[in-house]
Amino acid sequence: MPTIKFIDHDSLLNWLEDLGVQHYLCGQCQGVHITEVQSQVGVLESRLFLEQDCLIFTTEVDIRNSAVLAVNAELPRFNGTYANLKFFLDVSDDGPARLIICDTQWVSAGITRDQFGVFLRAAVDAKVDVLRDLVDCRFIDSPENRQEMPSEPSLH
Repeated sequence: MPTIKFIDHDSLLNWLEDLGVQHYLCGQCQGVHITEVQSQVGVLESRLFLEQDCLIFTTEVDIRNSAVLAVNAELPRFNGTYANLKFFLDVSDDGPARLIICDTQWVSAGITRDQFGVFLRAAVDAKVDVLRDLVDCRFIDSPENRQEMPSEPSLH
């Protein structure tokens, strides 16, 4: 029978190693960066945080300014399709628009390594699917989208 464990930062890092999940620590934050999501087009940050009662897996995505309204209109669809993820649009005057994608796993009663693995794999797979959808809808600036866009002469 699997052992339920009260997870700490060291055991989190050990479990990531055991599960073969590529990750790194940047030294500028307390999060563990998950490489599979972090390396996707448009992703600014993808980090796993261990808080007192839960694991929080957040991903910040750079959204094209011209796509903010369209992304906002898609939030109910994303929240309904990916019930384990929560989506938030972060728009500020002093920075680019960002889509925040968050998943949470409560660990206050303990968690097994297998439960953690299922949580993380499901979250990573769902986030990669969402990111692919965002690129297909041209909400994220990607190299493929820039090549496909016809350049029209501008009049001065």
